[in-house]
Amino acid sequence: MTDPRIQARRVGVQRAKGRRRLRAVLAVLGLGGLGAGGVAGAHSSLFAARSVVIAGAVHTSRAEVVSVTGLWRRPPLIDVSPSSMERELDSLPWVASSTVRVAWPSTVAVALVERVPVATAKSAPHSYALIDETGRVLAFEPNRPAGLPLVVDLGPIGLPGSSIAKENLPLVATAAALPVSLLAKVRSIGDSPSLGVVVQLNDGVRAVVGADQSLLQKFVSLATVLQRVSLAGVGLIDLRVPSSPVLTPQVTSPNLQLQGRG
Repeated sequence: MTDPRIQARRVGVQRAKGRRRLRAVLAVLGLGGLGAGGVAGAHSSLFAARSVVIAGAVHTSRAEVVSVTGLWRRPPLIDVSPSSMERELDSLPWVASSTVRVAWPSTVAVALVERVPVATAKSAPHSYALIDETGRVLAFEPNRPAGLPLVVDLGPIGLPGSSIAKENLPLVATAAALPVSLLAKVRSIGDSPSLGVVVQLNDGVRAVVGADQSLLQKFVSLATVLQRVSLAGVGLIDLRVPSSPVLTPQVTSPNLQLQGRG
């Protein structure tokens, strides 16, 4: 027969275990309730994207930013995906890169780095496209933009956000490398099947750049020739070997004609 005191002690131990289990279960349930309440709270309007701060936007409108990111819906911050929004922002014509950050309880901060036009091209009788160094079409303007070289021979130009044909990128690269000091002397930049990139000067002389390599040296050579040499009777300045520019008298051979003269 078991001693009553031992039996009472056993019962006490079991009851203590039971109480510990009950407290553990209640703690788990309590944490679960808090978690559910926290998620529900995070999805409330108190933690929605009610404030959108945008930096670096000059040509990109606020309406474009909130539209492509979906921030016009004022989503809960817990549902905001910065990486997804950055991908959408980078698809906008002027945006080169973007950064999105969430600031609790109700702010989304957007920082943009915009593209810089380096060339313009006539896209219609009364329209000019702005193009950046990657060949991306940024926008259209009714008048030729000041301070940008005119590029010809690009063919059809797509809508803002599209890119020019890859084979025309050397023309844009040449325009991007053109020094400001030479801009006023250049009528257009185009392509010749036999010579490559050719810069048409205002006085009718053509400067042959050829491939879009060593452009800085080629333009330094061109500037030196224009400063030191009389171009009377000169039709062509060959810059393909920058250290040894070659001047050719005016000729009318078809193979030296610049296609699509600007």
